[in-house]
Amino acid sequence: MNARIIITIFATCIFIHFSVAQENQIFERKGFVFGASLGEATTNLTFPDKMQNDIDLAIDLKIGYMIKPQIAILLTSTVSIYDYSGFGRNRKRDFGVLAPALQYWLSNRFWVQGGLGIGGDNPVFWDIENPDNDALETKYYSGLGLMTSVGYEIYRSKKNFTIDVKVRAMYRNVDLQEGNTSGFSYGILVGCNFY
Repeated sequence: MNARIIITIFATCIFIHFSVAQENQIFERKGFVFGASLGEATTNLTFPDKMQNDIDLAIDLKIGYMIKPQIAILLTSTVSIYDYSGFGRNRKRDFGVLAPALQYWLSNRFWVQGGLGIGGDNPVFWDIENPDNDALETKYYSGLGLMTSVGYEIYRSKKNFTIDVKVRAMYRNVDLQEGNTSGFSYGILVGCNFY
């Protein structure tokens, strides 16, 4: 079994244990919101000449404001890493969506989120080699992007901090060097949030 999957399952079990052990307390979401999530995603891409599936790192960031105790308006950045093997050398690239979004709590801990914005296919900063000699190393592409996620808060502190587990889906359509490329990405992430 993959070591990342074992670590993710172990961490989730610990967080669930702490969430069950905590006492009922008043928890109020208000003011500014900041959150970051990390996990694993499956990305399915359709290039003009091939289809490709990858499993790699998933990252989410969000910043925004609680307009009501159960509604937040956010700017989200959702990323799934994939292995690009088109023009130039094989490299890691970022399948992502930058979007304004709404997050709504359907119950005390269960929430949904959705947004429409810019889909991107971008370089990953840790895998850029020799950008002066190869312009494709730092080439950014953009198009349409959609994202949605469903989550559950498994831990809350008394200081308006939460840990949640979420399932995320993204779609993006961009024109790369080789032509129009569309794709979906599905991920499971664990996040930390501050209210």
